Amino acid sequence: MEQTVVDNLIPAIVTWIAEHDSYATKTKLLKLLYLFDVQYYRLHRRTFTEFAWKFFHLGPWAAEYDPTLTGLLAHGVLSEQRSNSSEYDTAFYKPGELVETRRAFVNVQDEFILLEVLKRWGTRTTGEILNYAYFQTEPMEAAIRNQPLDFSLIATERPAVYSRSASGISPADIRKLRAKFEQQQAEKKAGDQRPFAFTPPQYDEEYFEAMGKLQTA
Repeated sequence: MEQTVVDNLIPAIVTWIAEHDSYATKTKLLKLLYLFDVQYYRLHRRTFTEFAWKFFHLGPWAAEYDPTLTGLLAHGVLSEQRSNSSEYDTAFYKPGELVETRRAFVNVQDEFILLEVLKRWGTRTTGEILNYAYFQTEPMEAAIRNQPLDFSLIATERPAVYSRSASGISPADIRKLRAKFEQQQAEKKAGDQRPFAFTPPQYDEEYFEAMGKLQTA
């Protein structure tokens, strides 16, 4: 079998998933490859797999994937187990031998990119991964069905993770504001406990007219 860049990558991903007590199906594995290519492109401005990704039925897809997977199965690099469920015709993949993630890379930096993707998505359900890949990755946001995905849309920096900024108020002032708030809440509670004063309703002509209509109806 002619060696390609994904020949160690795919079994390394499947090994990681198996070691974390999760599962690898054909669709899940494909989408994880795509998510890795997205993050790899963010740093290197090229994909790692060199797959020609396009927008297909379930989002990102590459024609190179099936032949690559078939070759790995034929050479025992991966093993396949079919689902026993009559409702689902699904294959689950296991590594023929354990392949550490570092075997897929020449440097630790690129291995770290893969590990970040796997730590976030490797044990998630296929549905969760599909949803994220389909709706929240730059190439898919502007994708046209059956057309190549444009990876150049990927920002060089990851989208900022929201974090609440500091208010600029000193700890002493915060304590004063909290004490004032607690006092206001205590006064409000005390007021709520005072006896309720009943105010007789004010009946106008419109009220009596409406009541007369009801009585004669």
